[in-house]
Amino acid sequence: MKRQHGMTLIEILVAMSLLSILTVMGYRAFGNLLNAREHIMQTGERWVQLARVLRRVEADLQRLPRQAPSEQQQPALQLQPAGQGQWLQLRLASSRYPDGQEQVQYRATGGLGWLAGPASSAPEGEALPLLASDYRVQWRVLAANGQWYAQWPAAAAGSPQLRALEMRVVLPGDEAISRVWVLP
Repeated sequence: MKRQHGMTLIEILVAMSLLSILTVMGYRAFGNLLNAREHIMQTGERWVQLARVLRRVEADLQRLPRQAPSEQQQPALQLQPAGQGQWLQLRLASSRYPDGQEQVQYRATGGLGWLAGPASSAPEGEALPLLASDYRVQWRVLAANGQWYAQWPAAAAGSPQLRALEMRVVLPGDEAISRVWVLP
């Protein structure tokens, strides 16, 4: 009897079945890899955006005047409730306006917006969005008496000097971070 060289139909079917199973598994793994990559990209983008916001706040706080509060006609830092959030208002040294001062507002009412204008009038117009509405931002200040206040100037505090500003950001997914700046 003469032996045949080659593969039988059953061997070819088994090989094709294994190849199709491996292909489906590879396709699913590749799909999961793409989903994971997208999630990592979104998370990285969120942290980069948050780092930019923190740098902007820090840059503005460095421009706060370094004179005693009693020497100023208005406080350099005000923290007020606004609807479901807060407004942080800063009077900053600036060369953009003739009086040498600029007023900056951070509006934490569903996300975070930034608005600037001359110190002689409240900033008007549409705030530049810094953080989307799915972020929650809360501010508070630490006074020299050791107390934290969510509103400043606080009538109950008298007029102690401010020591620090805390910004707490609750990210989508309820992750929270806090950043504290020592004030001049």
